[in-house]
Parts: sequence; structure tokens; C-alpha cells
Amino acid sequence: MFKIKGPIESSLHKTAFWLVTMTCLIIGILLYAMGSSMQAFPLLFLMWIGTNIVLWLMIRIIIHLGIVQPLRDLLASMNSFIGGISTARVDSSNITSFEIKELADAFNGLAEKSSKDISELKKLEQVRSQFLGNVSHELRTPIFSIQGYLETLLDGALEDPAVRRKFIERSHANAVRLNLLLSDLIDISKIESGEMRMSYRYFNIVEMIQDVLHSLEYQAQQYKVELITAFDQDEVSVYGDKERLSQALTNLVENAMKYNKPGGSVTVELRLNTSIVNISVKDTGIGIAEEHKDRIFERFYRVDKDRSRSVGGTGLGLAIVKHILEAHQTSPMVESVPGEGTSISFSLKI
Repeated sequence: MFKIKGPIESSLHKTAFWLVTMTCLIIGILLYAMGSSMQAFPLLFLMWIGTNIVLWLMIRIIIHLGIVQPLRDLLASMNSFIGGISTARVDSSNITSFEIKELADAFNGLAEKSSKDISELKKLEQVRSQFLGNVSHELRTPIFSIQGYLETLLDGALEDPAVRRKFIERSHANAVRLNLLLSDLIDISKIESGEMRMSYRYFNIVEMIQDVLHSLEYQAQQYKVELITAFDQDEVSVYGDKERLSQALTNLVENAMKYNKPGGSVTVELRLNTSIVNISVKDTGIGIAEEHKDRIFERFYRVDKDRSRSVGGTGLGLAIVKHILEAHQTSPMVESVPGEGTSISFSLKI
């Protein structure tokens, strides 16, 4: 009955035992000194036994409720968490011991962080699997096309000048597409891994916009789209990586041309504010439905898969834009009306 289980319990029991014993001894000495009869001493002995039993029970209850049970709950939650139950937590609201409550809160905090890390790892693994699947599919398409055209030529089509030229042109177009895809994959890999270093400096963004539009004039003619500028300034200095921002603007304008309508237009607008300049690329194209707006900057995400592949997109252009802009502490903003057009804008520090 009086078995002692742990050092804390043992220490408390010993302290209580000696405290009661010394108290009873002092009372006994005082009674003896006062000339009390010997009949009082058995009563004193019974009081000593009863007090020890009561204190023993109180100590056991206090230790069990205040220390043992909370520690058991904590241990059970820890074992559950280690066993794979990521939602295992300890209810620390009823714990009276300050130290054990702190320990329980620390475990809950660690478990919460670990659960978030596990969820993030699972999400990253899913993204990685999807990315590898998309890359495999995107690479396979032009490679199989080139292989098919070459095999047809080798099987006898080389003798037909018309077929030969058509198949060689198609093979070349797929090789160009494959090269663009690999270039975009390298770029986005470098950006996401931090290997692509930005070279920040002040430069004239008006001149950069004009250079980008001049380089895309031939493509605009092929798409039957007019390129328009909407700004009066000759010089606006902004702080950023000129080469990467030029790449981002090129991707935006190319995207606006690909998903435009014949006879439509792409307008690059520049508006000055107090400490920033806002650049927007507006088109008169097919527009983007509301449910797709938040996802168009994801890698390989396509609103219209058939149209995307027919116009030769890699599915990485807007993802690269997003990363480049985020490296400049800004984000692309999308406004679109299906059937009327889309506007993608971003701001830079002056």
C-alpha cells in the first residue's frame, strides 16, 4: 500500500513522514512535560498513523493528477505522433504544473511545425511528379514528331521534292520548339534554384520596351496583330535587371500575340506614379475565364491545351515572368474579360 514509485513521490512522502513524526514527537514531549496521563499517548500514536495515511493519499492524488497523468498524456501523444498520426496533440489547458504545461506547449508547437513541413514536402513531391510528367510529355511531342518525319523521309519520301521540303520544314519547326522548351526549362531551373543572378542597375525602360517591340515585329505580322505603345516619355529610369525584365516583357507580349485575334492589337502602356512606374501589356484576344486567372503563371498550366500547342507555346513563359518579377519585389496583376481581352501589369521602382 505504501509502495513509492518515483524520486519526487519518495521525497514528498519522506518529508511528510518526518514532518508528522517530529510534530507528534514534540506534542508528546509537551504532554509529558505537562504531566499528562499515559492514556494520551496511544491517541497521539493513532493521530500520527492517521495523519501519515491522509498525507500519503493526498500526495498520491496530487502527483497523479498534476504530474503523472499529464506526462502519460504527453507520452501517448508523442508515441502517436512518432507512429504517424500527425494530428496528435496534447490538451494543455487543464495542466496545473507550469513546467509540464510548457513542455506540452513545446511539443504541440514542434508537432505543428513538423506537420506543416510534412504537408509541404508532400506538396513539393506532388509538384515535382507533375513537373516531371509535364516535361516528359512536352519533350516527347516534338521528338516523336521529328522522328516520324525523318522515318517517313528515309522510307522513300526523300524522292518527292514537295513532301521532302514540307517534312523538313516541319522537323525544323519542332526542333525550334524543342530548343525553346529546353531554354525555358534551363531558365526556370536556374531561377528557382537561385543560380540565376540578377544584375540590378538603373536603365531606361522606354528604350527597353521599344527594343522588345521592334524585335517582335515579324512575329506580329505573322499573327496579324498590331503592336502599339501608349506613353509619351522618352526616358524613364527604373532599377532592375534589364536583360531579365526584357525577357519577361518579351514573354508577355508574345503570349498576348499568340492568344489574340487576327486584326487585333497588343498595347504596351507605361504610367508614372510618385515612386514607381506601372507597365501593362493589353491585348484584344480571347480573354481568360475567372477560374483560370490565378493559375496561368503555373508551370505548364494551359487554359486551352489544343490552342496552346497549336501556337507553339512551351507552357513556361508566364511562370518565368512571375519568377523574374518576384525577384524585383513585384507581382503580375491580371485583368481579363473572356472574349474581349486581357491586361497583365506590373510595377517597378523608379
